[in-house]
Amino acid sequence: MALAGCSVEQAAQVLALTGGDTAAAGAICSGGDVGALGAAGAVTKWTVGQLRTAQEDLAAVQTGLDTAFVLSSAYQVFMMQLGFALFAAGVVRPKNTVAIFLKNLFDTCIAGVAFYLLGYSFAFGALEPTNGFIGYGDFALSATTSGPPPNPWHLFVWNWSFCSAATTILSGSIAERGTFVGYTLYAVFMPAWVYPVVVHWLWSPNGWLSAKNAEDRILGVGAIDYAGSGVVHLMGGMAALVGSAFVGPRVGRFATAGSAGTGEASSQLYRATAAPHLYLMGTLILWFGWFGFNPASRLTISDAVSATIVGRTAVTTTLSGCCGALAGLGFTYWRHRVWDLLSTCIGALAGMVAVTSGCSVIEPWAAIICGSLAPLWYEAGEALLERLKIDDPVSAFPLHACCGVWGLLFTGLLASENYITQVYNITPGHNRMGLFYGGHAQLLLCQFIAVCVIAGWSAFNMTVLFGGLHFSGLLRVGAEKEAAGMDLASCGQYNAPGAVNIHSSKVSTKADTVLAAISMDRRANGGPGMDYSLRPSASGQLSSHHTTASVTAAVSPLGPSPPSGVGAGPGAGVGALQLPARPSSSPEVGPTPTGAGAGAGALVANGSGVQAAMGGGAASGPGAVGPGGAPMHARVAAMMAEATVGQPALSSSAP
Repeated sequence: MALAGCSVEQAAQVLALTGGDTAAAGAICSGGDVGALGAAGAVTKWTVGQLRTAQEDLAAVQTGLDTAFVLSSAYQVFMMQLGFALFAAGVVRPKNTVAIFLKNLFDTCIAGVAFYLLGYSFAFGALEPTNGFIGYGDFALSATTSGPPPNPWHLFVWNWSFCSAATTILSGSIAERGTFVGYTLYAVFMPAWVYPVVVHWLWSPNGWLSAKNAEDRILGVGAIDYAGSGVVHLMGGMAALVGSAFVGPRVGRFATAGSAGTGEASSQLYRATAAPHLYLMGTLILWFGWFGFNPASRLTISDAVSATIVGRTAVTTTLSGCCGALAGLGFTYWRHRVWDLLSTCIGALAGMVAVTSGCSVIEPWAAIICGSLAPLWYEAGEALLERLKIDDPVSAFPLHACCGVWGLLFTGLLASENYITQVYNITPGHNRMGLFYGGHAQLLLCQFIAVCVIAGWSAFNMTVLFGGLHFSGLLRVGAEKEAAGMDLASCGQYNAPGAVNIHSSKVSTKADTVLAAISMDRRANGGPGMDYSLRPSASGQLSSHHTTASVTAAVSPLGPSPPSGVGAGPGAGVGALQLPARPSSSPEVGPTPTGAGAGAGALVANGSGVQAAMGGGAASGPGAVGPGGAPMHARVAAMMAEATVGQPALSSSAP
């Protein structure tokens, strides 16, 4: 058989060597190498070329597969922002949920820009020589943009999703009383500086504490924080602790009237959950996100070893979360004899926070131990907060910092040498294993060092930031705005079905909030609204004067024994509000409702026109009546009650 480029004899030899593959033989002969190399040499050269091409194609497929794996997992981690928002909204009071949602969305966006401009470079800077403390180069992804393909764009998105998760942990801790300006400065500072430096220490190949630092691992092993018990959770939890301490507790959270002591009733009041369905959904979304957070920290799945590691990590994450939930539920039942949903949710999250450090290097049975004990660390953190009188509405410090510490230390106790060798590609020996496997505490010591430096770095930087904000008066809103709720006072919205949103700079005090509510009710009943402006009264209280009536509001913390009587004068009772009596001939004076309640939060409008029990006494009779004589709309009554004492109004027969 004749082939172009080969004699009949050469063609026969090539065909024999290629197993009769005429297409391959034709390609070899047409290459022109048979005459110079002989049939065997030409076939060998062609085969090597084919193998090289196949390897390049396989590498391209692996790159595409790994990129898709990392990006899809990053999108999964990004969904944790929704989980954080829903969980926080479920455990704060309803009048602050819009502000929570806004802050979570806002810090995600700010983190994206700040991490792009500065943070990513400080974490993984591309310039050489580098150092173990901080990276540099690749600002605004300049090196990534100009480098040869394949460009690691996906790694920025992946690390941004982690950065935004670490940043948003603090959001709920200063909920209900932190300013938006203060939170904005924090949302820039954390992703641009604080978080990236710790990432470089533990996750960069050059980090001084990193187990990935093949050339100079501290104590021969480095600290293992596979997916971020320390880098993400301990970091964010310490920020939450410092922020909560500087912003101070919510009004009435610990203190009773004239006392700095705690009270079980007061604590339960301010820890009361607002929406179990929200924090349950938040927990499940966070759990779903963790299946991207932990397994995908391998950053590849296209080879057999990586696939094994990813699968094992998913198993340990699952078991630790499940056992944490069961332990949280059981522990709460043992203490209080109730089957508590919130404790179950927190237990699941505590288990997953703890296992995040060693999820790739521990056995499944060890994950069960890790998750089962995590709720105890959470409870210890809660007890510490109570003792220090630090108000953390979403328990970010106990959940993220305390359980993060447990996770780091647990890795030093029960990390498997075989798995460490597999994950970090290091030579066995040198006691690179957990203490309980026979290690000589090198790994445990590295883990302890990681706990100390992460907690110290976060606490130091957050003290500088929040201390400066505190002393400059930019950290906390006034008592009036806090009583009204951040949704209304800062966002111009009220989180209630059918509520009318107020977008006005006038809504800045408790008196303003109540007047706005009354004005809305008048409009709802076909009457005129009210124009008003704030002026201080002679006593220093805030008075709003308008064309038809005036309101004087006394702001005082919730006390144990509020005075009886309804609106017995300006500031009577706790948070009482009064609109002075008007002539009975006024068309705006309505009939007096029966059974006006007494106690904290009582409100009187037009003397005999409106009486509503809000907080202390029960409102019996036909219900509250609006300034125009028509029944006061239920949503307005709720707004007035929340503005007065910060709690929902008691039920009445008003529509």
